[in-house]
Amino acid sequence: MIFRTLFIIATTALLATTGCNRGNPSTSADKKPEGLVTMIEGVLAGGAGSDVVLEEMAAREYIPVDTATCDESGGFHMQFESSRTSFYVLRMGTSGYITLLLEPGENVNLSGSFGESGEYVVEGSKGSELLMELSGEHKRILDILGEIARKNMEAQSAADYAHIKTGLDHTFDSVTTAFREYSLAFIHRNQESLVILIALYNMYGEGLPVFDPRYDLEVYKYVDSALSSGYSGFEIIQLLHAQVVEAEAGSNEPKQDQRTLIGEIAPDFVSSRPDGGEVALSDLRGNYVLLSFWAGWSKLSREENRVLQEAWSKYRTMPLRILQVSFDREREVWLRAINEDTHGWDQVSDLRGWESAVADLYQVEKIPSNFLIDPEGRIIETDLFGNKLLETLEQLNNNRL
Repeated sequence: MIFRTLFIIATTALLATTGCNRGNPSTSADKKPEGLVTMIEGVLAGGAGSDVVLEEMAAREYIPVDTATCDESGGFHMQFESSRTSFYVLRMGTSGYITLLLEPGENVNLSGSFGESGEYVVEGSKGSELLMELSGEHKRILDILGEIARKNMEAQSAADYAHIKTGLDHTFDSVTTAFREYSLAFIHRNQESLVILIALYNMYGEGLPVFDPRYDLEVYKYVDSALSSGYSGFEIIQLLHAQVVEAEAGSNEPKQDQRTLIGEIAPDFVSSRPDGGEVALSDLRGNYVLLSFWAGWSKLSREENRVLQEAWSKYRTMPLRILQVSFDREREVWLRAINEDTHGWDQVSDLRGWESAVADLYQVEKIPSNFLIDPEGRIIETDLFGNKLLETLEQLNNNRL
């Protein structure tokens, strides 16, 4: 999902699951659960004489588990009884932390630098090793986004800032799209592990989740389904399920801040074709119209164009027209994508990127986005992608016959 605004991204972020807020130590922490003994041995460079604190990450609080003092070489040892898999955070000083996913009875070896969260090595715990992989990639992405934010701030007084910002926006979208795809693959590859909760709730920065339930409900539902059977008694899974139910209910309610609601006449507009001619949305009245917002630099848009090609081949005799509105700024990028991806349907753009008047008219905040419009000009569905789009067109075509 590609978002409209270039956010100023913090260079660090705590990997956290839903509802995990630092709270007061729980009194239940004094009662060790009966179970298998889990052991953690580690060496933290620069940690001689310093304390490390292990806390369990419950759904609503952090529960103290154990504290150890590093010896002169930075070595430490912890052991505790546990009865089920859980997330833990190993705190080192005021800002250092390592997130772990431990199963009862594991013997964990850990090495890193005291007070540093970015680079560490953990062995002996499959869940923690997966977390190490995910957090390493997450940190790499945050470092890149932090550099983009820095360049954005430095360039704001430049005469060619608009051009610079376009390039930064492009890079931002490419980086976040790549991490989203990585995260989706990570979730599907590790669907039986609680670690996918971290992938689901990861953030690029404050207010910018990798997956937003408003737009990525199917991802939330997949994680909920994958974990519900094996971890049904976990409060954090119950909270996830409640969030999915709430999001599903909300998705069926009209969005009060949208001006283009289902059932309303689609707002008319005029924009330019690649050959310089103009076309108005109202010119297509009498056809079903798929109004599609995209960009030539958007990988997700380019992938969805394959579905549009199938839809165009199968259903253009309905009659169906496709009108794509590009949020490109560079004409060459737009034309090259048209030549490579599309065959025969209508293309328009004012080459103003996200500043396009049509973006505001339709309240478009992500691409790809689309609106399905009936022959009378009314919006009948929004954001139909992949098989869902093809199935909807098939149903409309059958009803027409």
